[in-house]
Amino acid sequence: MRKIIGTTLAIGALAFAGVLAGALAGCTGQKDFNEAAIKTDIIQMLHTQDTAWNAGDIDGFMSYYLATEELRFASGGKINRGWQATLDGYKTRYPDKATMGTLAFQNLEVKVLSPDFAQVFGRWELTRAHDKPGGLFTLLLNKRDGEWVIISDHTSSDDSTDPVTTDPVSIDAEYPPRAVELDFASHGSALNGHFYLANGAGPHPTVIMLHGFPGYEKNLDLAQAIRRAGFNVLFFHYRGAWGSEGDFSMTHVVEDARAASAFVRSADSVAQYRIDPEHITFIGHSMGGFAALAAGAQDEHVGCVAGLSPADYGIRSGMFAGDAAAQARAGFSAYVDGEHLLGSGPLKGTSGKRLLAEIEDNAEVFAVAKQADKFAGRNVYLSAAKGDTVLPPSIYHKALVGAFEAQPDVNLTHKIFEGIMPIRGLGWR
Repeated sequence: MRKIIGTTLAIGALAFAGVLAGALAGCTGQKDFNEAAIKTDIIQMLHTQDTAWNAGDIDGFMSYYLATEELRFASGGKINRGWQATLDGYKTRYPDKATMGTLAFQNLEVKVLSPDFAQVFGRWELTRAHDKPGGLFTLLLNKRDGEWVIISDHTSSDDSTDPVTTDPVSIDAEYPPRAVELDFASHGSALNGHFYLANGAGPHPTVIMLHGFPGYEKNLDLAQAIRRAGFNVLFFHYRGAWGSEGDFSMTHVVEDARAASAFVRSADSVAQYRIDPEHITFIGHSMGGFAALAAGAQDEHVGCVAGLSPADYGIRSGMFAGDAAAQARAGFSAYVDGEHLLGSGPLKGTSGKRLLAEIEDNAEVFAVAKQADKFAGRNVYLSAAKGDTVLPPSIYHKALVGAFEAQPDVNLTHKIFEGIMPIRGLGWR
């Protein structure tokens, strides 16, 4: 952190020196540089940069940024420090040519501050098959070794064009967004599910949505928003849950998540559902977050894993330890066995007693925080609710974030949101 702060101050000092030089030249009425030529060079550089983007070459696009840790990139309320972090952010948000679209810079305004510093204001716009996002940007450029490079970039997006919250501007008549009912196999059992297919021919990055325990909350509002942003979303029920074949167990939950990954990456699925098999994501809530992390640790084909208030059953198993936990054990068993319902509940082939034994016997295997080293080179997102009384952030989120932060090669994003997660199902999710 000290190095970053020092670097930031160094950038500020250099920029101030450039501004001061320009101000002194203005006081004498003279300029020791060709302002028009500098503006021409910078505009030409920006046009070369958008040409690289439009060729699908993000690395080429990034070659016009300062390739050191001094680079500052701000967007969406978040600041990235360093060239590599900025590159990784671009590749995560724009995983393929379809999401990159065609870039155009508009309304460019170049302010030459000194022979070696300049500021650019402008508008960016992407033309894609069925939307046209855009926004504003401000760049600070520095001339180094005879070449202009971007040392600071602040980019914003128009709220009205956010693909997560805004419907597509047009619908592809041949490949419209739709939902497909389906099932697929996991260890000899058929799992019930459906696929939200994104608008357009694709191929589309694909999210596998993993619901919590036992699946009353399905997170399908998130699935709709994710599809609006151009992703396919597969939702399904684990073995023994909500009519899927087989018996429910925590071990089966992890195995079923891996089976879903294999299903979306199969040649038949890639062709039928217009899937980009190189961009598969697990997103899971609570027990589904546990499944996303546990299955993701075993499946290197999944490039991004998101846990929304994820459970860690290595920690969670402790709530049943000792005589003082008798009430918790009884409450959990009653919930699993459906004693609060008229019917037998959504889970089949299991019981509270059986699940308790499985969790206690597999506490080490189910400790997802201890598997953080399996995610090198991949993206991980962790979130929690500040008022969550079921999975308190001070225990679960803190432990997971600490474990992933200790792995230098994991691209981690984490956040605690305002809000309260009420206790449901006697405190088990």
